[in-house]
Amino acid sequence: MPINRRLHAAGFTLIELLVVIAIIAILAAILFPVFAQAREKARQTTCNSNMRQMGMALAMYIEDYDETCFFFGHNSQLSRANSAAPLGATRENRWWNQIRPYGNSGGGLLICPSDTGRTPHALEDGQAGRPLVPRSYVANRMAESLGLAAVEAPAETIVITEKGARFDDSWFEPPKNLYDKAGYGEPVLALTRHSVGVNATFFDGHAKWMGRGTLLSNPCGEPWSGVDLMRRYPIPGAAPWHANCPG
Repeated sequence: MPINRRLHAAGFTLIELLVVIAIIAILAAILFPVFAQAREKARQTTCNSNMRQMGMALAMYIEDYDETCFFFGHNSQLSRANSAAPLGATRENRWWNQIRPYGNSGGGLLICPSDTGRTPHALEDGQAGRPLVPRSYVANRMAESLGLAAVEAPAETIVITEKGARFDDSWFEPPKNLYDKAGYGEPVLALTRHSVGVNATFFDGHAKWMGRGTLLSNPCGEPWSGVDLMRRYPIPGAAPWHANCPG
């Protein structure tokens, strides 16, 4: 057999090459989403670990402060801690800074790897000499200055969860912040960040993923939102209600 014929016989035909390329493309189309899901699952696990650590830090804070949760500092809004005058907003009285001495002091604890925005509070935005503290989490206004004894179902009541990428809010108010915020077209809460759900820390310190459908299966978000506690222990001047869940 001539040499050039043997070389041709040992090579691939154009059709064979196209078949191989097609197989590779099919495998890539199948495997790439699997890899993406695996990466997101890893990010979700890291986020959940952060929230467990915050839950443990909050439990120690509550123990040190007469079984009472962190307080709400604002320049114009009142709080349960002081119904006569606002406590003022400072870096020190942000809820995450109140519990920081009890947990990991690293800034990474406040970041969910899946959060593309990580929008900081105005007092920690890195401008005009202020420090930059990116943040992915938001606390439940229901919890502010609330005694632990008032919480009948601590394992079912969310105290910290994830905020949307666009928001700098420190707190969310149930039930109104379960629904779209005016002018944004989406809720403050990142209810679809992880497989159409969100991580949450509960009053007893544990953290877990909650599906959006489960959280909104009740128009008030009960029992997880703590709306019942908002009704029983109203916050002076607060207006947290929504048409789907009136006060």
